[in-house]
Amino acid sequence: DLIAGAVMTKTEELGRAVKVVQNTCGAVLGPNDCWLLLRGIKTLSARLEIQSRQAQALAEWLKAQPWVKQVFYPGLADHPGHEIIRQQAEGFGAVVSLRTDSTARTEKIMKHVKLWSVAVSLGGVESILSYPTKMSHAAIPAKAREALGISPALIRLSVGLEAVEDLQGDLEAAAK
Repeated sequence: DLIAGAVMTKTEELGRAVKVVQNTCGAVLGPNDCWLLLRGIKTLSARLEIQSRQAQALAEWLKAQPWVKQVFYPGLADHPGHEIIRQQAEGFGAVVSLRTDSTARTEKIMKHVKLWSVAVSLGGVESILSYPTKMSHAAIPAKAREALGISPALIRLSVGLEAVEDLQGDLEAAAK
């Protein structure tokens, strides 16, 4: 529906710099966006609770798959930010990233998923799969992407409200 948020800074100097960007670029929601925000915020906590629980289950399942080399999800104890987010938040969010065993496998999954929508957007109620190398980060030179950990084998998943077993089955079938 929309993307909205808040910016918080650690220093007043950075806050002033952000305000300049806000003033020059226009960071104000329109009336319809405000209405969508008010409507969606009523069910946000319920949706996030379900999506976070589903993402946790999916991340744990992905770690056990032979075609998955690495899983990135702050809800996993081996994630470098696990302890910080555990202290600062309720739940670990709905976005899981994974690195498959090959670029060919990643591209195969992208082509053959049926339940996952292939898109760049994150945060909807539907599950979305994105391929940063060819989508959101395509304009970044390959060497710079690799330095950021964005390899051609990386997939980003935004877990929605569908049954997690169905999402797992779809990924498993697409990976074969």
